[in-house]
Amino acid sequence: MRPIPEFKIGPIPLLSAIRFARDPLRFLRQGFDQCGDTFKIRLFREFIVTRDPAFFRHVLQQHHKNFKKGNSVKLLRPVLGNGLVISDGDFWLRQRRLVQPAFHRERLHELFATMGELTAAFLEELEQFRGKPAVDIDAKMMGITSDIALKTLFGNMNTEDKEQIYQQVSRTQTYLVTRVRKPYRLPLMAINGEDRRFKSDLAYFNSLVYDFIGKRRLSGETPNDLLQLLLDSKDEETGEQMNDEQIRDEAITMFAAGHETSATGLSWLLWELAAQPDIVARIRKESEIFDNVPGFEQLIQMPYTRQVIEEGLRLYPPAWTMTRESTVDQEIEGYGIPKGSSVFMSIFELHRNPNLWNNPGAFNPENFQAETVKNRAKFNYLPFGAGPRICIGQQFALMEMQLVLAALVKRFDFVREPGATVGMHPQIVLKSTNGIKLYVR
Repeated sequence: MRPIPEFKIGPIPLLSAIRFARDPLRFLRQGFDQCGDTFKIRLFREFIVTRDPAFFRHVLQQHHKNFKKGNSVKLLRPVLGNGLVISDGDFWLRQRRLVQPAFHRERLHELFATMGELTAAFLEELEQFRGKPAVDIDAKMMGITSDIALKTLFGNMNTEDKEQIYQQVSRTQTYLVTRVRKPYRLPLMAINGEDRRFKSDLAYFNSLVYDFIGKRRLSGETPNDLLQLLLDSKDEETGEQMNDEQIRDEAITMFAAGHETSATGLSWLLWELAAQPDIVARIRKESEIFDNVPGFEQLIQMPYTRQVIEEGLRLYPPAWTMTRESTVDQEIEGYGIPKGSSVFMSIFELHRNPNLWNNPGAFNPENFQAETVKNRAKFNYLPFGAGPRICIGQQFALMEMQLVLAALVKRFDFVREPGATVGMHPQIVLKSTNGIKLYVR
């Protein structure tokens, strides 16, 4: 077996960890430039880092049973519990089967009306910013996608709770990422109030969700939302249903894993389109088939808009990385992977790998023409993962993004501030450094 190239920037491993924490994307790009598509690096422990699609295929599909979720994901357990993102093995498989019906096409069709109503209201809210100073479009996208997620999950929720949840999700993500990337700050976090605030935020969120579950069980009502589907789901073999804790875990997983990824993807798309008038014109041409927001069947009649979204998810994948731990000694592409190894798979770099994509840094929706997609290797493009654990909400997210983007582009122009740049600051999702400011025209 051949040795895995090692990316070294100095004799002190702590310095590598600090540089990675400061700018993960730049750090990883240096490693790939120096070592090729797969290398190893010692941060606080050793990682095998890859952008090789053969690794993704091996880990996520061909030999997925020989891997488990990485240690960093375990830090999400206080928030996501034992939901689909965290769980493994037989329990995960059972939960997946219970939750899957929530995302069948018929169910998505039913939820689409809610998406459309909320998007139409959002368009009116955004009117007040037309011709005004630049707004943080990331915050606006977080607002509409969180409204959609909460309404499709729980039905009605008051504005105060929605704003509280939005703030808590943002704080919680920063807190968890700090614990993963800067473990040397853990003692400080214990005494400066960060640990205490996290526990308080989590207690509030748990109380809110359990209250929704309890009231729904007592009400006897059966509204058309995802919470009701979770309550009604039964194991086909045993007839068992989920208890309140399992429903809580899956509901929070749906919300946390769903709305922010869609919001982030839309924010980067609007930033990119602000410099792409020809692409905007083509989206607008397709949008002539609807008046305000598109209907469910009209989405199929807007293939170019879908290509734009797919290209946005290539260049700015919200789920920018994933990690798995090998549970056995094995071999991947001639490299020996010992049991216990952490395999860090960079989706961001996979999507920008010059060995796989022509001019990978350019925004080009033609990458997703039907014939081009047909001829491209499956594991070159993985915005939602792959294999048995592919994102269960993939179609929900794509539908939501296409609806919101088409409606926004039809009605508004989004303009960058002169000379403005936006840095990428990957947390759990691929966030911007200081928000994405755009004028609404």
